[in-house]
Amino acid sequence: MPHDNGLIYGSFKKICIPESELKEEAEIFRPFLTSLKKDWETGQISDSQLTFQIVLLYLERRVKKHPFLRMGKPLPHRNQSQEFLEVVRFYGMPDTVRFALWKWHIGEWDIRLIDYNPSSLEMLESQSNGYRYSTISWTHAIEGSLVEGKRDAFEHLLHDLAHAYMFFREDYDFEGQKRFFQEMYLDYSKYENELEANPIFRTKFDYCISDMNSHPAHLSAYWNAIRREAGIFVQ
Repeated sequence: MPHDNGLIYGSFKKICIPESELKEEAEIFRPFLTSLKKDWETGQISDSQLTFQIVLLYLERRVKKHPFLRMGKPLPHRNQSQEFLEVVRFYGMPDTVRFALWKWHIGEWDIRLIDYNPSSLEMLESQSNGYRYSTISWTHAIEGSLVEGKRDAFEHLLHDLAHAYMFFREDYDFEGQKRFFQEMYLDYSKYENELEANPIFRTKFDYCISDMNSHPAHLSAYWNAIRREAGIFVQ
């Protein structure tokens, strides 16, 4: 959990701020976020372009010096978003985020921006169809509050992009992951009774179908393990 009892953990901790500072930041960002939200809702800005603008907005405020890095060469103009994403590195986060945003921007990865947290079943369905959601929670961004008590809206979006990278990356067998999630989606009804009766199994099941992107061999091993743990026969 990135925010826990006033402490910050995780891959993005260098660019996170204390929960107590989120409302002040939100006050500053509110007119910009409100304008971006309107442009997005009226189709004047694409999903990937909106996400790019949000990354610029937050990083430039949270990282006072060198939020964007390029070894030995000047930064391209931010209006040239494709070139910017190709060559620039973002301070304080794994390059998986920048790479996923670039692939999304050039249309090679099917990432879809939504403004709510999808259910685990919605996420399973999306992955079974070969795309993945990323969420911008306008309410939490504009209010300056944590999403699900864990992450601020900016980190929540970055977390989703990092997962998208794990879903689409070639060496994690995208097609194999998609087939795994297709089988899980088709078999979902078989496990509904157990999911209702066993909250531990429900938690691990939801994690598997919505928040776990890995090589399909690892996914299958985890799925088999949690079924056996729940007393479910596995062939």
